[in-house]
Amino acid sequence: MGSLKQLLSFRGRTLLEHAVQQTLAAGFHPVIVVVGAEAPAIRNAIAAQPVEIVQNDEWRSGMGSSIAAGIRKLREMDTDSAAVAILAADQPLITADHLAVMRKLLHTAGPPIIAAQYNGIAGIPALFKRELFATLAGLAPETGARDL
Repeated sequence: MGSLKQLLSFRGRTLLEHAVQQTLAAGFHPVIVVVGAEAPAIRNAIAAQPVEIVQNDEWRSGMGSSIAAGIRKLREMDTDSAAVAILAADQPLITADHLAVMRKLLHTAGPPIIAAQYNGIAGIPALFKRELFATLAGLAPETGARDL
């Protein structure tokens, strides 16, 4: 078995620690980390971080299952979160500044979704307004949120 991508080193910390720290620095709270494969190692790596960790036992079925698991946890927490940011740990060049700009656009531009684009295709990070939480929580396991 190879190394876990989330636990690879980047500038003195793991990719996952970097993603969590950038998300917190951008003002997002709470931060929910969804774990699947190799969950114990990933949990251990971020045990000291101020995050909620959610186990997704259906991780093999696709990204939609992880998104839905995270949104269900957010809704259980009964927060007043106006939006959610969906990120992956393997994008180390995404900074708190990027996330803050996206957050500002989401709250000032009007559309319920702000997403990064790569070659004209929407991807992550992506931010979704609260009005889409139920839709995200009900995503089919094999479907990501790209079609929203």
